[in-house]
Amino acid sequence: MKQAFVFLAIAALGNITYHLGQKTISPTANPMILLMAVYGVAFVLSALAAPFFRDTSGGSWLGQILSWPVLVLGAGVVLIEIGFLLAYRSGNILQWSGVAVNGASALLLVPIALIIFREAFSIQRLIGILVTLVGLVLLTKH
Repeated sequence: MKQAFVFLAIAALGNITYHLGQKTISPTANPMILLMAVYGVAFVLSALAAPFFRDTSGGSWLGQILSWPVLVLGAGVVLIEIGFLLAYRSGNILQWSGVAVNGASALLLVPIALIIFREAFSIQRLIGILVTLVGLVLLTKH
């Protein structure tokens, strides 16, 4: 379980870095050019890190890359990137944007998790959902 917290801490650090980058990126640059540059950097960093991760799939790199989940993930990433970029350009504030989007996404994922992935549900999770809803309401009040 401790390993999961380390990985979540890495994701949190990445999320902070991501939002700082999104908030401070040039407001006049073409968003699609920026995305190509950002993903060029991500590609190079991933290529450099790839040898340090074991490949347990048994499949070729091309087979892993051209799978439908990778294509769906890629589309999702572009939507996230352009959504935050345009939100920050339109004046959205850094302190609540990530929380609001993650909270709303988590709420929308609940039925998917329950129906498609048959994940367990509990009273604690219901309370968490209610707290998230209250938090979203409080975050959107001016």
